[in-house]
Amino acid sequence: MKKIILLFGLSVLAMPALADTPQQEKMKACNADAKAKALSGDARKTFMKECLGAKPATAAEPEKKLTPQQQKMKDCAAKNKGLKGDEYKKAQSECLKAK
Repeated sequence: MKKIILLFGLSVLAMPALADTPQQEKMKACNADAKAKALSGDARKTFMKECLGAKPATAAEPEKKLTPQQQKMKDCAAKNKGLKGDEYKKAQSECLKAK
């Protein structure tokens, strides 16, 4: 029983080490680039700051598709943009029922 608990405890402790987060992967890549360029001191600091702050060019964010209901709500909200309070609620309700 003690062995099972010990093995379980060690496996739980090892899990975070197995999976790198995207930030950790980015840090590794930036460090490798800085090392390959033989940067040190302020030049390395500047490079690392720019590298870590840059958005990845290969990982373009996919466009989020709206569900039909979300699209209806967006269209109605744009149509009723100038209205306020109860007028807006009433117009929005009627618009959503009509479509």
